[in-house]
Amino acid sequence: MELSSIHEYAVQALGSRSGCVRRGAAAGMAPSAHSCRPDRSRLRRTCPRPWVAGLVFILLLVLAAVASPASPKDAELGGERGEQLFARIDEMLAEMSKMTGLEMKRPIQRSIITREQIRDLVESRLKEQTTPEEIRAEELTLKMFGFVDEDFDLAKQYVDVLAEQATALYDYQAKQLYLATWTPEDLQEVALVHELAHALADQHFDLGKYLSKSRGADGDLARSAVIEGQASWIMVEYAMRQSGKSMVKSPLLAVTAASASRFEAGQYPAYASAPLYIRESLLFPYTAGLLFQQAVIEKHGAAGFTEVFRQPPVSSQQILHPDAYFGQRLPTKPRIPKVRLGRGYKTISQGQIGQWDHSILLKQFIGEEEARDLSPHWRGAYYKLRENKASSQAVLAYAVDWSSPERARRYFELYRKICEKKWRPSKVEQNPAGQVVGQSDKGNFVLTLNGRTVTSIEGLPNARLKTNAGGSKTSERQVANERTTD
Repeated sequence: MELSSIHEYAVQALGSRSGCVRRGAAAGMAPSAHSCRPDRSRLRRTCPRPWVAGLVFILLLVLAAVASPASPKDAELGGERGEQLFARIDEMLAEMSKMTGLEMKRPIQRSIITREQIRDLVESRLKEQTTPEEIRAEELTLKMFGFVDEDFDLAKQYVDVLAEQATALYDYQAKQLYLATWTPEDLQEVALVHELAHALADQHFDLGKYLSKSRGADGDLARSAVIEGQASWIMVEYAMRQSGKSMVKSPLLAVTAASASRFEAGQYPAYASAPLYIRESLLFPYTAGLLFQQAVIEKHGAAGFTEVFRQPPVSSQQILHPDAYFGQRLPTKPRIPKVRLGRGYKTISQGQIGQWDHSILLKQFIGEEEARDLSPHWRGAYYKLRENKASSQAVLAYAVDWSSPERARRYFELYRKICEKKWRPSKVEQNPAGQVVGQSDKGNFVLTLNGRTVTSIEGLPNARLKTNAGGSKTSERQVANERTTD
């Protein structure tokens, strides 16, 4: 399992929450979803991949200029109102076809769904597509990197957040669109547009296959951002055109919509109380994805709606920096440090760690300014997590490449601070090999700087500390690293 499953789960689990970890969102149901597979390890946005759902409701609030969402009672969407909305689907699709050049190929199935049914759907998909062991591995990976606390419950957190926010869903496995009964009246039309955008993309590009072809966690996140970002762009543009505006003519409107959504998200209790990593993983496909789609449209025009599916971005860096996408900058594959452990250890998670993950790590432990300045210089990273169930000991091995030795040294210094905050060592020293070694009751860590690459081994039991660090000969053997496949 991989870190990326988290984002993935979000997408899949809520399908396309019109408003869906890694850790996860647009698949099966279009929230932000990445597949949860044991061999794809990384904060994989653990989400069942059959749907696309997401934080669209936040963007909807921005578009409608609503100070706060209507109460469920006032906003109850009944059968008659639902049928009136659904009767306008052809009209909405015609407008969307003008924007994208994509025509509807077949009728779209649709129905109304209650909040309780949404929660049941999220929970059932989670059980269908992930095992308790996979979820536990995902949780442990998040904890080892320091993204969440020891008592964090990943499955419950995602169900709570997604069920709180989903106003509409698109299930790409069942080819079914759902509109929630509690969707505020002012937002019902644009919420439906977001889901129709997923349905339209699914008819042309098969969202399930599109997501399944990603080769790693960071690629999962990037493809989720394509799916959710495109649907969000279409939704915002549709609303803008109702008032005679357009992001095509005024690109700054896209920045405004993406920025405002962050402010609106804080008013939702389950979302607001979630760890930073979870909050940001849910927002990323919609906000960063919208801005990425804007950049592609500015370069390719309407052809950009097809281009992102035919030539998918491969990393979160390409989403955050479209020039990296246009220039086809590919992530490097640094070698993970070889760890000498005793018997009983098993690899439970491994995979990519992208620029986005590093930006959140730096923001959480160091500060937003450092995260903004340093994370764009990320060039590639991998990790492997092993566990000895008998002793409840987990050991993390991790390597990251940077754009220059100077950037790598800066990260080395900052990651030392991060490890000190995570592990709270009683002793930290630099050995003759230039490694930083920290000793803690919870586990020991060894950090190494080698040119543009920073590596770490964390969680080492005392009996294995000298085997993996200490003298120059030992460290030379340790640097005979192994490449990890995703």
